Amino acid sequence: MKPIGTITKYYPFIDEESQSILNSLMDGSSNYYDFVQRLCKVVLENKVPLVLVFIAAVQAWWTRAEESVKLIQEKYKDEPCIRPWGYVIKSSVSDQAQYHDSIVAAIDKALDTTLADWMEVELHFIHSYLHYPTFGDVPSLLEPLERAKSLIESNPSLACFQPLILMFEGCVQGMEEYRKDSIDTHKRGLELARNNDDKLYTYLNLEPLAGVMVNFDVQESLDLFQEMYDLAQDLDIPYMIGEALYDSSIAFGFAGEYDLQISSIEECIKILGGDDSDWMELSWTYAELGDGQMALEWANQAFENVGHIEYPRLYLAKAWALALLNRVEEAEHNLDTAYSLILKTGKEYPLGIYYHIAGVIELARGDYEAALDLLEKSEEIIERIAIILYQNNVLLDLARAEILLAGQSKGSTIGITPGKWLSKLERHALERNLPGIRMYAALLKSEFYQNHDQLKNALTVLTDALHITDSPGVTTLRKRIIAKTQEIEKHLHDEEIVS
Repeated sequence: MKPIGTITKYYPFIDEESQSILNSLMDGSSNYYDFVQRLCKVVLENKVPLVLVFIAAVQAWWTRAEESVKLIQEKYKDEPCIRPWGYVIKSSVSDQAQYHDSIVAAIDKALDTTLADWMEVELHFIHSYLHYPTFGDVPSLLEPLERAKSLIESNPSLACFQPLILMFEGCVQGMEEYRKDSIDTHKRGLELARNNDDKLYTYLNLEPLAGVMVNFDVQESLDLFQEMYDLAQDLDIPYMIGEALYDSSIAFGFAGEYDLQISSIEECIKILGGDDSDWMELSWTYAELGDGQMALEWANQAFENVGHIEYPRLYLAKAWALALLNRVEEAEHNLDTAYSLILKTGKEYPLGIYYHIAGVIELARGDYEAALDLLEKSEEIIERIAIILYQNNVLLDLARAEILLAGQSKGSTIGITPGKWLSKLERHALERNLPGIRMYAALLKSEFYQNHDQLKNALTVLTDALHITDSPGVTTLRKRIIAKTQEIEKHLHDEEIVS
């Protein structure tokens, strides 16, 4: 492989012997991940300068080269600056919770020794990373980040690390609900990384940029995820290939392309093995599709892995699945547990999800007015704090509740035209270019028309929906639309015979 900035950025800080070793390894490697593995082998089998061991440990950690991380730790366990890189973080939930304290303690111990500024910057980065995205508030993320920034500002030769500063700053903006501002920050980090030919930092800026762009332009987000996936393939890093698949699945889900969402997660599991994030996302996806049994199976799988962790979304996922199966009392028990955990966080987003699942439980109970009230509370929170990704779920169930409530008034003049929530769902899907959600909305609209004996209107809606997209991501929705179309056509045919 050709020399890349990911490695050559260290050259101003290291000795000629280490530079020569790195040049030779890059020259003999087929790609970046192959280089990382070769570098790790060199530091494990030979006596080399500590700076080379440090660089190997950093590269192995970012690429999640688990076996190399473990072996480097065994050999260099007495070196404080190497110790923090000994914990492989794959899951944003269980791994961070399990290793957080140990890593922070190891970082503090390393910082008590005499270190070069560039090594200290790297340690502040791993500390910042540990507080993103799941655990720790914004100030706890900013503290190590500010220390890294201070070092870079006082030493111009450390400017090569600026792309990662921008990556973390963009993430902070996203956490504080300044998502639109974070786009420019990530793009600046991306441009710097590309200018430096730093493939690793390019990937690390692409990932959150694509993630935040979902909220504003899902198709552009999918293009960025494709670029991220292509780069991960080029670098040949299994963890990043799997991560790109998982992250892109979120965008597919937002677009309502559930089949592609599921297949992306399943492919990620094949590459990396499953973890709690994968299983919870599958549970959530099947719940969105109304498949309570599959949603429960995946929620239970997540519980088996990390059930000991007080994580509200686990209980919310299980509550949703149980509600879809009409196991209302069990659903309420899980919802109550989630609520007590949500109160500890003091955050509105999980509270918005709580109201959504509470509304779903009332739908299962048959109290549609109570369901509508709870779902409206959820929608108010989700819309106000601009969590667009979750708005699909709430609007879909608001439309369901509205349709069910209107169905109780079939004999009156009330409800002969679709209500405000179904209309809002349709506008939301159209304005944000969410093809699968448009098709899902059509299914609900046809159900409304069927409930009011307007079969021709129902058929027109479904026929039009089949022309929205033929993407493989909407295979399940297309099957449902076709089945419903055939059912309505049969009813219309039977009516003609009778008349």
